[in-house]
Amino acid sequence: MRNLLAALTGAVVLTVGACTFAPDLSRFAACDAPGGCPSGTSCLPSENRCLPACGEGGPCDDDPEPVDPPDAGTDVDAGTGTDADAGATDAGTDVDAGATDAGTDVDAGATDAGPSALALESLLPEAVESMPYSGQLQARGGTPPYTFNATGPLPAGILLDTEGRLTGAPKQAGDQVLPVEVTDLSTPTKRASGSLTLHVRPLLRVAGPEPLADAINKRDYTERVSATGGKRPYTFALAQGQSLPAGLTLAADGLITGTTTQAGKTTFTVVVTDSDTPPQSATGSLSITLTSAPGTVTLMSKAVPKGRVGSDYIYDVRASGTGNWSVKSGALPPGILLDTKDGILYGKPTSPGDFTFLLGVADLLFSDERFYTLHVD
Repeated sequence: MRNLLAALTGAVVLTVGACTFAPDLSRFAACDAPGGCPSGTSCLPSENRCLPACGEGGPCDDDPEPVDPPDAGTDVDAGTGTDADAGATDAGTDVDAGATDAGTDVDAGATDAGPSALALESLLPEAVESMPYSGQLQARGGTPPYTFNATGPLPAGILLDTEGRLTGAPKQAGDQVLPVEVTDLSTPTKRASGSLTLHVRPLLRVAGPEPLADAINKRDYTERVSATGGKRPYTFALAQGQSLPAGLTLAADGLITGTTTQAGKTTFTVVVTDSDTPPQSATGSLSITLTSAPGTVTLMSKAVPKGRVGSDYIYDVRASGTGNWSVKSGALPPGILLDTKDGILYGKPTSPGDFTFLLGVADLLFSDERFYTLHVD
């Protein structure tokens, strides 16, 4: 300590040539009024500063070395400026690289996902009962081309090939079920199956009767043309260039009325149109024969209209005069009844086929009977 004090005291100002050494002691704490200093330091009276108490000839380890402001400034600039710029550049590069990598990863992920799931399309074009049909099954997803197969019985009259083509002529109307399966060329093979629905519209037909009831010369005539299938209500008209016996007219609801004197048998064509969307139309050839007035109760109807399973049926059997009606032999189709007072056949057939029966009408003096066949689709 004495050495340090002597050095500091004796060399406060040292001039060697042009160089001057003037230590700055302002960084040390001032001595208090009695000349005391904190522990580990001693007061230098000439400067009134508390200097470290170094051991004899030992280093002053506790002598604080303040940070050189210029050096600190340089370090800060270098650290802040250069490092910050470098960091910003690096960060920018990393961000760009990240965005690019992210984009590449997304694309790669989509490619790795492969084809979407295989599925059957459910829509099929409508068919019409008993008419030629052509449809194409469709699928989506997977890896084309596809192969189609039936997994159960197809509707009667319909065929399916491996390319999904439906052909034939459906024999029944209504919603028909097609159990099918589709496979693709994926490895392993993908499969999809289901029950598709084919809507089959009932075929519209002119039901007759054919021939229509005979017309009595100069007598009021009433008869009705019927239709089956399609969608009610129906609209009837004569085909272009066709005509009824003179004096008779055909209404849109199928009723023929009037009085005629045209002799012989008249044949004509009628057109019926239903109310479906799109509408169906059908034609039928019918005939009316003029006859002389009978002297007794006589059956004027020569035939009865056709019927259809599940559809309402009604027909007024025509006779000259009135009487009681009965089924003499045979049987009416299941679901069809006879009004024995007015001679009306009505009901809803439940079974298809041809049903032949002997129908009779009788008043107090006379009677007549005739065989009729009612065809039910």
